[in-house]
Amino acid sequence: MSGIFSALLTVFGIMFLGLLAERRRILAPTMALCLNQFVYWVSLPALIFMQMCTIPMGGAQAFAWGTLAASLLCYAAAYLLFSRFWKRHDTVVTIRTLAAVFPNAAFFGLPFIFMVFPDNEEAVTAGMLGALLYTGVFLIADASLDMLSSEGRERKGLGRRLFKELTHNPMLVSALVGGLLGFFGVPVPRAVTGIAEMLGSTAAPCALFGMGMVLSAQLSGAGEVKGECSRRHLVVISISKLLLQPLFTFLVLALLGCTGTALAVGTVTAAMPTGTMVYILGERYRARPTEASMTVIVTTLLSLASLPLVMFALQKAGLV
Repeated sequence: MSGIFSALLTVFGIMFLGLLAERRRILAPTMALCLNQFVYWVSLPALIFMQMCTIPMGGAQAFAWGTLAASLLCYAAAYLLFSRFWKRHDTVVTIRTLAAVFPNAAFFGLPFIFMVFPDNEEAVTAGMLGALLYTGVFLIADASLDMLSSEGRERKGLGRRLFKELTHNPMLVSALVGGLLGFFGVPVPRAVTGIAEMLGSTAAPCALFGMGMVLSAQLSGAGEVKGECSRRHLVVISISKLLLQPLFTFLVLALLGCTGTALAVGTVTAAMPTGTMVYILGERYRARPTEASMTVIVTTLLSLASLPLVMFALQKAGLV
């Protein structure tokens, strides 16, 4: 367990430095946005491209189908709960549903997995696949919010907009290109892989540092904005996200024949706190943005306790 706590301290230590930098105004006010955009558009896609080009994807079918099935089933169950068994349908229900099932698998999950499973190619592959597959529930929520929003655009072009989002998502595009090159055995020039390696190596620290800055800004905003925030729903979302979802994901993956490192990584990815994109959607569609922001903050802080519990359970099962 010492390695797990060391990884947690490293992850939260870098986040704390980012939070401190934002609080002390050491960096420019726009630095958090620039840093996160750099990770999203450059370093993380470079890392994914490099790994997809070089890591064999054989045997990942059970993991991919299991993660996708678990995420969609969790989304349906959460929506059933927050809509009071399909009696209420609005943007707030959709945001709460997404908050309960959408993990911070890329900016938080990947750095944590890299540290807990050092030099483990199977763990890296599973972590990246997980981060990509959870995009599915995000797109479902985005489409639902677009249709439910009273100020949303016309539904006629919804399919075209979703296709545009998919083709403009740098992580999905880099994964597809890298996966195709690896699958067909197309050699990638050393100069290209060298660039990808150098840029990809900055993804984890930059993502964590930027996330710390964003959390600091959210903490300040949570204290200033008089928005609505349901404590009851916050408790339900936190329990669902940090404990119930990883347990259900573990059962689904095990049922589909997923074992070993892939099973452990899939469970850990599901146990990550709520992704910051939930707050961005809440702000965009004016669906309880304060509550969405508090959900990101609270689940991130609570993961300090929940992640060691999940890792301890996996260690007892002989998976870590």
